[in-house]
Amino acid sequence: MRKYAREVTFSLTFEYLFSKNVNSLDLDMFDSKKLTQDDFEYIKSTYGGIIENFDQLMATVGSLSKGFKLDRIFKVDLAILMTAVYELSHSDIPVEVCINEAVELAKRFSTEKSVGFVNGILAEYVKNYKKEG
Repeated sequence: MRKYAREVTFSLTFEYLFSKNVNSLDLDMFDSKKLTQDDFEYIKSTYGGIIENFDQLMATVGSLSKGFKLDRIFKVDLAILMTAVYELSHSDIPVEVCINEAVELAKRFSTEKSVGFVNGILAEYVKNYKKEG
């Protein structure tokens, strides 16, 4: 089950938005008993990819958030969106799963309005950027 691994990746991305320091993936602050070896690989790969593609992900999210400058988007929502957009563009995870998991993160960690915002941005991403196939 990748739900907790995605939560860890989102948390690391959130941390990076503030510190701009790459976490060495010392995951002591997380419940490692909930993570399989595949989960650790997912975290390492996805978080590394987000950091490597950070500027492009920011530009993509910024282009989709019409009416909201990047610095006005809640950092929680931004971390959720960056994680989901990275997954949508760099993995074979089904679109519906990516969007649903991002919405679930917004429900758990952000505001009620953020749920619709995250869902709308990701739907727009899929419509305009996601290449099927």
